[in-house]
Amino acid sequence: MKYSDSIKTYLILLILISVFIGCRRSNVDDDSSLQTLYQNLDREIAGCEVYDNKKEERIAELRRGFNVEKDAAKQTEILKYLAYEFNSYNADSALYYVEKCLKHPYIQGNEQETLSLIIRKADIFAHAGLFPDALETLGNLSRTDIPDNLLEDYYATYCVIYQYLSEYTAEHGRSTDYEHMRTIYADSLRQVTRPGSFNDLIYVMTEKARKGEEEAAISALKNELSKYQPGMREYSILASTLAYINKTVGNDAEYKRNITMSAISDVKGSVKENMSFREMATMMFEDGDVDHANYYLKKSIADANFYSAFMRNAQSSKMLPVIDEAYSSRQKQLTSRLRTMMWCSIILSAILIVTVFFILKQFRKLREANRKIRHANEELSDLSNKLKESVNQLAEMNTRLGETNNELADKNSELADKNRLLLESNRTKEQYAGLFMEYCSSAISSLSSYQKSLKVLAAQGGNRATLMKKLDSSEISDEMLKRFYGLYDEAILQLYPDFVKKFNTLLLPEERVALKSGELLNTELRLYALIRMGIDDSAKIARFLRCSISTVYTYRSKMKKRALRPETFEEDVKEIS
Repeated sequence: MKYSDSIKTYLILLILISVFIGCRRSNVDDDSSLQTLYQNLDREIAGCEVYDNKKEERIAELRRGFNVEKDAAKQTEILKYLAYEFNSYNADSALYYVEKCLKHPYIQGNEQETLSLIIRKADIFAHAGLFPDALETLGNLSRTDIPDNLLEDYYATYCVIYQYLSEYTAEHGRSTDYEHMRTIYADSLRQVTRPGSFNDLIYVMTEKARKGEEEAAISALKNELSKYQPGMREYSILASTLAYINKTVGNDAEYKRNITMSAISDVKGSVKENMSFREMATMMFEDGDVDHANYYLKKSIADANFYSAFMRNAQSSKMLPVIDEAYSSRQKQLTSRLRTMMWCSIILSAILIVTVFFILKQFRKLREANRKIRHANEELSDLSNKLKESVNQLAEMNTRLGETNNELADKNSELADKNRLLLESNRTKEQYAGLFMEYCSSAISSLSSYQKSLKVLAAQGGNRATLMKKLDSSEISDEMLKRFYGLYDEAILQLYPDFVKKFNTLLLPEERVALKSGELLNTELRLYALIRMGIDDSAKIARFLRCSISTVYTYRSKMKKRALRPETFEEDVKEIS
């Protein structure tokens, strides 16, 4: 009783602390994944009826199968399945189907099956908290009669019984004795378990953790946990065992994570004989979350009642008054806050009523003032209308005058544009005239020099062969043509200064024209300069460039393939300014 009083004192102290900080969690876990686990657990609890309904459907299907089955062996298997389905769901039904199996004619003649069912019956008694019945059931068996393949279940059941007895009598002196008995049977279990079996992992790894080998135990259990899915009984037990070991080594975050995973698995597997929700309630209470502590504790009690687990019910019931007191304290505090808020609302409402009354009074004065202002405005409106008529007349006159001014401005602008264009045209004509006068003068001089050279050659009595060689030479015409193209290039670049740059923007980036050093335009650019000037006849272009028409076609075809928009390339060239 002294231990119970100390527990109660400790819990009441926790209540006072939680109330002082506003009944909220004082140690909020920053781990977002842990918060997500809590949310997942709440969602699973909200939808737990889905899992329970599925279990009930499986049970109903098995019952129907038993009723229509005539084969004795198959009937026995169905009864075993039914006992398995109820094993962690409802103790009374589980015991009922185990007893029914034991009475079945097919089982009564099979000693090994009978022993297996008796051991299972003792295990169900232990989980239901009926420890005397569990011990009596196993005590009626002789150790020498147990075959080797059932020894693991036999010792494991004893371990469960004494483990639960140790927990149940934790506040009494007998707890130590029960823990000693559990250790003895755990040692026996370790000798008969197969390495790597489930019992080997649970009991042997738990013993390792008790002896200081926590890391090895945690590693082995984590590896085994990955082999199961949430909802399987093995998953719940492994996660719960991991939580216990992490708690003993002070790893609080992993303890919370594992016990929450065990609780989620219990919901998915419709496990009503569980300790995870009692642990969750304790954990939440210690964190200051009284609402969740109360919620999980009631879930634990409801599950224990459904299963008929007297020990779990008793354990949860010990915490119920403390958590309920904390929950009631929190509700009182909320009620007090609500009452305070209500009085504040009443005071604010009274202030609001006075304010509204004052505003209405001001509105009445304002309406009277508005009436006088409205009368004055009507008089001003008459004067304003007359003034508007005068203003409208002036506005019409101003509009007409503005239109006239705009027309004059447009005409002046057009005239200025025409003058500018004419000036530019005259300047361009003068430049072209100068260029081509220079070219013609140069051509005449070149021809005159050529004629003189021929006369000199003839006067010197040059032979016919030398004279013909001189006449066949294209040096003069090539020089004149080179000079002509140079002047043509200058003229084009004066008319269209950015011709080369804008022409390249019409081509693919990798196909753009690159001029050699000293070049103004090349043959391709001269061809498209002619097209820009409106000369797009291939014959005329061929004569200008002194090449064949087929060469012009080739140039034009290849350049279109290099264009960004081949179908409108030459039209785009004509738009270059």
